[in-house]
Amino acid sequence: MLRALTSAGTVGGLALALFAVTPVKAGYGQDHTAPAEPPATGLKAELQRFLYDEATAVLHLRSYLFDRQNQRPPSLAAAVTGGWVGLQTGWFYDTLQLGAVGYTTQPVWAPQGRDTTSDGTSLLKPGGYGYFTLGQAYASARWNKQTVTVFRQYVDELEVNPRDDREIPQTFEAYAMRGALGPVNYFAGYVAAMKPRDYSAFINMGEAAGAPNVNKGMGLFSVKYGTMNEVQVRASTYYVPDILWSSYADVGGTLKVNEDLRVQLAAQFAVQGSNGMNLLTGHPFSTFWGGFRADAFWGPMAFRVSYTQIGSAAAWRNPYGIFIGYNKMQSLDFNRAGEMAVTAGASYDFKGAGLPGVIFLATATYGGNSVNPQTHTSLSNNWEYDLELAIKGDALPNAPGWLKPFNLRNRVAFVDQYLNNTVTSYTEYRVQLNYELTWKGPRLRL
Repeated sequence: MLRALTSAGTVGGLALALFAVTPVKAGYGQDHTAPAEPPATGLKAELQRFLYDEATAVLHLRSYLFDRQNQRPPSLAAAVTGGWVGLQTGWFYDTLQLGAVGYTTQPVWAPQGRDTTSDGTSLLKPGGYGYFTLGQAYASARWNKQTVTVFRQYVDELEVNPRDDREIPQTFEAYAMRGALGPVNYFAGYVAAMKPRDYSAFINMGEAAGAPNVNKGMGLFSVKYGTMNEVQVRASTYYVPDILWSSYADVGGTLKVNEDLRVQLAAQFAVQGSNGMNLLTGHPFSTFWGGFRADAFWGPMAFRVSYTQIGSAAAWRNPYGIFIGYNKMQSLDFNRAGEMAVTAGASYDFKGAGLPGVIFLATATYGGNSVNPQTHTSLSNNWEYDLELAIKGDALPNAPGWLKPFNLRNRVAFVDQYLNNTVTSYTEYRVQLNYELTWKGPRLRL
């Protein structure tokens, strides 16, 4: 569960793949080597390893500006600061580990006027109020490379994920086993509740899906094999009784054309529907989505084209994480019923111009053919144009240690929605600053 303290990655979007040109490290700490002398034994030695020698502490500072300028008021805007602090013990007798992470988001600027309001930004509570929450509090036990973790924890299993695109990620109350069976990594467990990204409290999985006064949990299973550097296969399925079920799979890999050119190809497919008593909508529904993606990496440049198609019987629901379709963009998900979406994009790492650590990317996405699944009337045809400039301290040459955890993302999205010979437009700005400090015990076992 060390990853739970040191990372909170975003799932989906072009930036995630294009940033593979120069990967981002979520945490930074001093290097550690195994002690030369044999480790001490006995209860006292185990307690020292548990509480100090192998412990980890993290302080992650994050500030976030969100500003959506709508064509008609109100516009949505807020600036916040906060982050999280976490502590994780070592392994007691190589079997038991404890951890906890507390999160906070606090307003710096939270307007509440008729023309501009912070409500709707998902950065604060309604009214512009900040909050504190104990997002993680877990105990883990391991044996033979299999780990069982209980209570509040970080879960990142394809469709069930942290949705970390605001100030703090969402976390889950789960009772799960993780591990590896040969080359395959797996997750299997029961997820009882989740804390959405803009909530301080945990709510059950039925309520999180949008079914009020229904208390339901989730069964979740996923498997992952390989990496995109060679061949990767992933699949997951979840089931919330009487509410929702969903299954997802993707496959991808890299072709090395020559020393300078690499091509990554990937395809995805998912199906979803109601079940049991259909308590979410009161009637049964089902839908699907599929897509493919191609990325080319040539020196400091990367290029992408992608296509996705949503079934016309229902819009895709993603209540438990960020939508992981290839055409999920900064502002729009492009997952309405019947929607066909295509994206073209490119990025440039300025290391090719002598400025390593500075990355610029641009995308254009079109979504059309979407319909209202009840009336089958046409919905708007949407265009979204995204620009991003990122600065990553860990990619700067000869950067001092204190600068490596620095990460700044500046993003803007221009959205045009066409319907019945009229256009509705808005512009959305996002600025996210991350800085993380990690302390690790002096005798971590490798």
